[in-house]
Parts: sequence; C-alpha cells; structure tokens
Amino acid sequence: MTRADVVLLFVCAVWGTTFALMRDMMRVLHPFELMALRFTIATVLLTAVYWRRLGPPRRQWVVDGLWLGAWLAAGYLTQVIGLQFVTASRSAFITSMSIAIVPFVAFLLLRTRPVVGEAVGVLLAVGGLVLFSVDADFRVRPGELWTLGCAAAFAVQIVLTSILAKRNPAIPLTVMQMATAAVAGWVLVAARGGLSVAPRDIPWGTLLYLSIVATALILVLQTWALARTSSVKAGVLYATEPVFAALFAAAFFSERMTPRELMGGALILGGVIVSELWRPAQAWWRGRRRVREERVLPGESGPG
Repeated sequence: MTRADVVLLFVCAVWGTTFALMRDMMRVLHPFELMALRFTIATVLLTAVYWRRLGPPRRQWVVDGLWLGAWLAAGYLTQVIGLQFVTASRSAFITSMSIAIVPFVAFLLLRTRPVVGEAVGVLLAVGGLVLFSVDADFRVRPGELWTLGCAAAFAVQIVLTSILAKRNPAIPLTVMQMATAAVAGWVLVAARGGLSVAPRDIPWGTLLYLSIVATALILVLQTWALARTSSVKAGVLYATEPVFAALFAAAFFSERMTPRELMGGALILGGVIVSELWRPAQAWWRGRRRVREERVLPGESGPG
C-alpha cells in the first residue's frame, strides 16, 4: 500500500466520522444552518490559504464552479435531511451507492455504456437498500429516499467534476463549489427567518472539526492523493467509508446495526466494489489471454 493509498484511507476514516457528528449536531442546528455554517467556514479557510490562485476570476471556472456547487449543495442538503430520520450507519452505506450509480449517470451525460458488472453492482446495492429500508408493508421510508437522492446527486457531481476539472484549475473550481453551497445554505436559512439558535449555543468544536478537518483539510489531502494513485484503487478505498462510519457510530454514539442491516450494508459494499473492479478485471483477463495466445503462436507449425 502506497503513501497515497494510506492518505486516502485516512480521508475515508475522517469522512466516516462525519455522519454521526452531523446527526448529533442537528439536535441543535437545523440542516440548513449546518450546511451554511460548515461551507462558509471551509470557503473562508480555503480562500485564505489559496488566495493567490483565485484571481483574477475567469468566467469559465466561475460558471462551472456554480454548476458543480449546485449539485454539491443538493447532495449535502438531501443527506442532512435524511440523517434526521435514519442512523448514521444507514446514511453512510446508502450514500456510498453514489459510486455504483456513477456509470449510469456517465451514460446519460457522456454516452459511455455501462458494462454488465456495473449493472450487477447496482443490483447488489439496490438489494442492500431493500434490506435496509423496506418495512413489513413494503414501503420505503422517507429517510432512505432522501439519502438515496443524496447518492444520486453526488453521482452527478462526480461525473461533472471529471468533465469540468479537465478545463479548469482545481483550487478555484473547488472554492467556487464551496462558496456556492454556502450561499445556497444562507438563502435557505434566510427563507426560514434566520438562525434559530444563538451563536453561543452552537457546538463550535464539532462545527470547526466538520468545516476545517472534514472539509477543507480533507479536500487538500484527497486532491494530493488522487494524483498519485489509480482511480480504481481510490474507488475501492472509498468503499471503506461506510465501514468507518458504522464503527465510529457504534463506538461513540452507541448505534448498533441489526443482522438485516449488516447484510444490507454488505450487499451495498459488495455492489460498490463489483462496480469498481469489473472493468479492470476484464482488462486483466484479456491481457492474460493475449499473453497465452502469443506464447502458443511461436510453437505452431507453418504450412508444409
């Protein structure tokens, strides 16, 4: 395991802590307020660190950043709304389905056809979601639906980022995304009549951790690591995030998963891994077969 892989594993571990912390924060803050404050602090910090790279503004990365920021805001907002109704562990596993949804979003936007393994991965993930969410009357609960919407929004954001990052510098595009999500949060807060809690009552320690460590710092580490490892290996490492989330929620918030939930989480995790590894496995198998054929050819007898 390379240093970049270890860094990505650390990124996933930190992300895994955020689900239970956000759920706990919403005992005090409304989801709109948490979104506005978290992304405002992260934007201010990244701007302070990278201000030399942000000027002068260019129309291309401003427009692309606004577009990506809209999907980031949609994903985050649906996630925190869903966290009001589901456990941190459930939220983490369902959110991880975004990786399995990505090939189908890519087909809609880029016309890159999904392969069989990606369809199998989605079926496994949907099976896990069913085990998580279906009641005796076979109705899916609102919390799971909101979180599934989060996974879909993040899948769109991942695909769009892969397109737009090729024509924009990474730092300005990222800061613009964060700023857009922050503004969206404050618009929603204003629509509700302003902050519902006094600043002195806000759990600033947790909020600063979510903003500085789990958003700004992790973003820098992720960018560094992704440039030094393969996307396939990164995708598999990302699949560990819900595992870290479940462990953290169990250790510090006494959340326990039932056997059915454990099986559902395993299916979702399996679906994510199958989706990520299918294409590389096919390429490896074709390479092995080509090598075998090349070894056989010299021994074949020519025409007499």
